[in-house]
Amino acid sequence: MDLPPSSSHDSLEELWDEEEETEGMETMMKVVPSAYHHQLNLLSKVKAEKFPPHHACDHHIELEGSLHPVRVIYSLSNQESDTLRA
Repeated sequence: MDLPPSSSHDSLEELWDEEEETEGMETMMKVVPSAYHHQLNLLSKVKAEKFPPHHACDHHIELEGSLHPVRVIYSLSNQESDTLRA
């Protein structure tokens, strides 16, 4: 049994984002001066919320566990230490 070809969208959420983006761009075209319309893609909320694609030179940051180590960033006076513990 053949499945229907998938759309170019990965999910309904992505389709929704594109619709929202279209509405947002229409609003932006009204607000942003026409001299800057060629740069509207820089103001895309959808694009800003996505991570860039992975590349061969990506670096992995190893974290022990899921919590950051608790360290004193700078020395505290006795009064500051007591206030912090209270």
